[in-house]
Amino acid sequence: MKERLQFGHRLNRLIARVEAWNYADSDAGAGLPVEVARELKALAAAAASPGLKQGVRRAQDALDDGLSAEAVAAALYRIRAELDAGGTQGVSPPPPPSPSR
Repeated sequence: MKERLQFGHRLNRLIARVEAWNYADSDAGAGLPVEVARELKALAAAAASPGLKQGVRRAQDALDDGLSAEAVAAALYRIRAELDAGGTQGVSPPPPPSPSR
């Protein structure tokens, strides 16, 4: 359980980085994709199940294929949804507050 929670926290940090990359006004250059690839490799090694590992590989493939940061983020969100479905509480960030009426 502790490993899944740590995996989830690392996943959330990576999602935040990829989202920042996606919304950046300037080109990330070669450095950020290389760092994301390194973190994806570490996540794959730490994956607690074959399904999670396969999800990380999909994100790696999206990055390797030169797809957008948005496509990489989408693959990472699917991994987080799988973690949440597996009963790991506290992995997803809390939902945003609902608007006032």
